Amino acid sequence: MYVSTAMWDEPNANFGGRIAATLLLSLPACVWGAEGASTEYVGGFTGFAAGYVPTDPGTYLANYLYYYNGSTAAVAVNGKVALNVSTTVYFEIPEVTYITKLTLFGGNYGFGLAVPVGYVSVDVGINPVGVDRSASTFGLGDSILVPAVIGWHSGNWHTNLALSVFAPTGQYDPNQAINLSKNFWAVDGSYSASFLNETGFDLSGCLGYTVNFENPTTNYKSGDVVHLDLAVGQNLTKQWKVGVGGYAVVQVTGDSGSGATLGSFESDIYALGAILGYSAKLGQTDVDLQLRWYREFDAKNHLEGNAIYLTTALKL
Repeated sequence: MYVSTAMWDEPNANFGGRIAATLLLSLPACVWGAEGASTEYVGGFTGFAAGYVPTDPGTYLANYLYYYNGSTAAVAVNGKVALNVSTTVYFEIPEVTYITKLTLFGGNYGFGLAVPVGYVSVDVGINPVGVDRSASTFGLGDSILVPAVIGWHSGNWHTNLALSVFAPTGQYDPNQAINLSKNFWAVDGSYSASFLNETGFDLSGCLGYTVNFENPTTNYKSGDVVHLDLAVGQNLTKQWKVGVGGYAVVQVTGDSGSGATLGSFESDIYALGAILGYSAKLGQTDVDLQLRWYREFDAKNHLEGNAIYLTTALKL
């Protein structure tokens, strides 16, 4: 998935003089996968200015604080079925993106890396043999490698294509109910676009497709996922922007493999919420902050709850 934060500049929309931090990433297996009532992609990671990639070469740093609390009726855990499951998640995701001087297909080319660290707790109402009624874990999540992000600019329109690879490098123990790693590889491609005009109006979206590979330990292959993030905002001042956002995460192929004890178990989730943006200066450095809150609804074979993101972005 593509993560982007950007600051609104002067009324002439001179984005080159402001900060935008971009990176393609998804939260790792903090709340299990479709193998576990959630998908590889966690909705809502893109907000305002999702389509904007900086034209100024250099290194950009972004930090994402993520909180999630949700529940589901049934979930597959290490090949077993648990009922009435609730989870609480805290994650910090530092990411570094380097925008090069190179152009590719007429767009600005960059690449990046993110390594999440987090805490997850889970409570199970009816637990199968070998699964604790409550458990928690803390550690590193799966690394997200970004071999390519390419951004284009045409007037008020800003678009990008991004590719990310999720590497199973995080904490994983097949003998415990929850893990911070998916323990399988995944590839995500996304297209993002933003309309940003001189009045501070922002219409942004990100459409992506995630291909999940099999977990070799559980022999569980989660299905592919289509995800969509949307955001609409308006600057009240040069510093403050307010708006609304939402997301949809829809599994388009079924789960498979001998470990898929609940069958195809295709999952969907939708959400709506509010977004607040703030642009500030620390010395000579521009800093962009976004606070996003989403309430999920209409879950199908998926955790459902509330998600909160606090993002900070700046150029190093």
